[in-house]
Amino acid sequence: MMKKLVLLFCFIMLAFNTVYAATTPEPTKKVVLFYRVPDTILQCQNADEDIVAGAAELEKELKNHYSKRFIVQEIRRADGEAAPPSTYQATIKPNQIPFIVKIDLAGEDTAVQQYQNAFGAKATGYAPAINIHLIEALPNANGTTFIPYDYGTKSYSAGTFAVGRSVYAAQTDPRKNVKNAVRASFRDACQLNDKINKYANPLAYDFENARFKGEFEKCHEIYQKAYGPSIERVKKFETWCNSDPMRQGYLNGLNTLQSIDQKITYINQLITMKIYQE
Repeated sequence: MMKKLVLLFCFIMLAFNTVYAATTPEPTKKVVLFYRVPDTILQCQNADEDIVAGAAELEKELKNHYSKRFIVQEIRRADGEAAPPSTYQATIKPNQIPFIVKIDLAGEDTAVQQYQNAFGAKATGYAPAINIHLIEALPNANGTTFIPYDYGTKSYSAGTFAVGRSVYAAQTDPRKNVKNAVRASFRDACQLNDKINKYANPLAYDFENARFKGEFEKCHEIYQKAYGPSIERVKKFETWCNSDPMRQGYLNGLNTLQSIDQKITYINQLITMKIYQE
């Protein structure tokens, strides 16, 4: 009886893994990954701040994660100024595609976490957070220019933990915080959001699959289809702000928002307050 239960369990797990694998697109693009990072990101990869060793460590992590999305055949650090695809293509094989990954440090922040015990006592924990700006880019269909996918600036923190009434930051080493934040940025980028309902939200489903597979031109097309009118509203608002120096503050507020939906909500609030009129 026990043997049958074990076999049944193995069958269920195999079926589950098969279903899961079917939802994640298999890599098809053969790429040479060119990463563009400041020296400080390489220095923080090891305690000795050895840039050469740091590059090797970072390249290993990049290949480990990006191989989930692409057939990564080689990894190189991109030096000098940004260049068109033809410049990179001249240094690789004809059947390979140059893939750019640009990672920048965008300052430090503070993560706040609230705690409450069984008796209702509350405590607040504070931990350092590192802001990372990640951009990926692949050539367009005719190879004349790069199509970027900008993940925006995101904050990463090791968080806090509570011991009795005291709250501590899980990690306070500045070097390790930067190292972990950088790795977390491209780790997240290489995960497929499989929780999007294909039938309830087909555009979002197609967009996420296109992003994961590196079909950035398709991402732009879907984005325009979904948010075309909203994008035009934002552009008109930006023009209104730029037409008068006194309105620059409103533009600064808009630029702190990352999603188009947030920006439209912001504009609608200004309309309600009779500050802006379309």
